[in-house]
Amino acid sequence: MSARVRIDPTRCRGHAICALFYPEGIELDRWGYGRVVDPTPGESRNLKRVLRAVAACPNDAVVLVVDEGHDAAAAPSGP
Repeated sequence: MSARVRIDPTRCRGHAICALFYPEGIELDRWGYGRVVDPTPGESRNLKRVLRAVAACPNDAVVLVVDEGHDAAAAPSGP
């Protein structure tokens, strides 16, 4: 399984939660917005951290893309 982390800059509002959960792969720019520095989580420990960052983002800006552009952790769609 190949996966990569992506941050949608149009949705990011600089809450910085993603950098707290996945500091190995996401850092904050000088304005406090997240940016991906290591898009491939690799080992399962990092994958768990990425999934927490995806779930914790209040604006659904952090996405884990798996195998040719399928969103593995998209925001749950409500009724």
